[in-house]
Amino acid sequence: MKKSLYSLTLMLLALALLLSLSPAALAEGDAAVPGEEAPLIDEEALNQWIAEYRKAHNLEYDWQDLSIGFCYTATGDCWFYNADIFMYSASLYKVPVSMLVAEKEAAGEVDWSTRIQGSTLEFLETSALIKSSNDCGRVLVSYLGGNQSSKCSEMSIGYASLPEDYYAEDFYRFSYYSARYMTQVMLTLKDGGETRFPHVLESLLQAQPDEYLNLTLKGKYPVAQKYGAYKEPNGHNNNHIAAIVFTPTPIIVVVMTRNIGDYQWRMAEIGAYLADYSLALDEELRQRKEAAAAAAAAAVTPAPTESPTPAASDPSEPAGDDAQLSDSARQDAPDAPERNGGFPWAIAFAAVVFVLLAAALLIRRQQEKKRRRRRRRAAVSASASRNSAASAYKPKH
Repeated sequence: MKKSLYSLTLMLLALALLLSLSPAALAEGDAAVPGEEAPLIDEEALNQWIAEYRKAHNLEYDWQDLSIGFCYTATGDCWFYNADIFMYSASLYKVPVSMLVAEKEAAGEVDWSTRIQGSTLEFLETSALIKSSNDCGRVLVSYLGGNQSSKCSEMSIGYASLPEDYYAEDFYRFSYYSARYMTQVMLTLKDGGETRFPHVLESLLQAQPDEYLNLTLKGKYPVAQKYGAYKEPNGHNNNHIAAIVFTPTPIIVVVMTRNIGDYQWRMAEIGAYLADYSLALDEELRQRKEAAAAAAAAAVTPAPTESPTPAASDPSEPAGDDAQLSDSARQDAPDAPERNGGFPWAIAFAAVVFVLLAAALLIRRQQEKKRRRRRRRAAVSASASRNSAASAYKPKH
C-alpha cells in the first residue's frame, strides 16, 4: 500500500510538471535549432532524378562516366554528382587560362591591343573562347609561362577553394579536371565579372550559340559556356560543358562526360532541368526571406500604446479611479501574465504540487491514526485475555 501510494504520488507530480509547460515550450521540441535552416537544395530529390535519368537513357554502364556540378549563386548552395572524378579537361582549360590573362589586363599590364607572338590579345582570347582555337590557347599558355601538358593548372588553383590534397596528380601533369573544381572556377568568373576578368564572360556568351546548353535554353536565358571535346589514345571519349546560365538568379552548370553517346543532348537536358529547378529555389528563397522579415518585424514592433475610443459610460460600471484605468495600467494588472504566457503555468504547477504534498501528508496522518487504533485494540485484547486467565486460575491451599 505504501509503495503504491508513493508511485501514485510520483506519477501525479510528473503529470503536473507536464501540464505546467506552456504550449510554446511544448512546441519547441519539434522546432529546428535556432539559426539553422533546412538546406535550400534538396539533394535527395536531385539524386533520385539523375538516377532515373541515367536509367532512362542507358547511362548505367561501368565504362560510362557522368559528373555534374550545380551551384545556385544567390546562396552558394551546391549539388554535386560524381563530382570528384578527374577527366581530361580538353578545351575547358581555356577558361582558367583566359582568366589568368584577363587579370593582367585588369591590372593594366596588357590590353586588348597588346601583341603576343604576332597576334593581339583580343584575337587570341576571343578565338580561344568563342572558336576554341587550340593554337590560340597554346599561345596564351606560353605567354603565362605554363607547360603545354599541364595547361597552367597549378596557376589556376586559386580559382577554387579546395584543399591542396584534393587534386589528383593528373591535374598537375596533364590538365585533368573534376566537375567540383570547374564549378568553382565558373563561380569565381561569375563573381569577378568584367572588373576582375574583362572580356571573358563577353566572349563565352557568344560561344556555341546553337549547341550544347543552347539546344534547350536559347531564347530563354543567356548562356556563357565553354565546351571541351577530346578522344584519348586509349579510346576514352571526353565531352564536357561548363556554363553560367543567367536565369533570374544565375546558376553554374558543369557536366563532364566520358564515353556518353549523344552527349550534347544529355548536357542540354540536364542544363534545362537545373534551370527550371533554380526557379523553384527562387520561390523558396523568397518565402524564407519574407518569413524572416516578418519574424524580425514582430520581434521589434512595440505593443500598441493608443487607447481605444472611450465607449459611452455604463451606470453599472464603477466610477472614480477604477474607471480611469488606462490600457497600460490594465496590462500591469494581475491578469496580464495570462496574455503573455508562462507565469500562470508556474502558479498552477506550484498549486498542484502543494495540493499533492498536502494530500500525501494527510493520507500519511490517516494511516498513522489507523496504525495507532490497531495497536490500542491489540493491547486491549491482550489485557482482556490476561484478565480472563487470571480469574480462571484458582490457587491451591
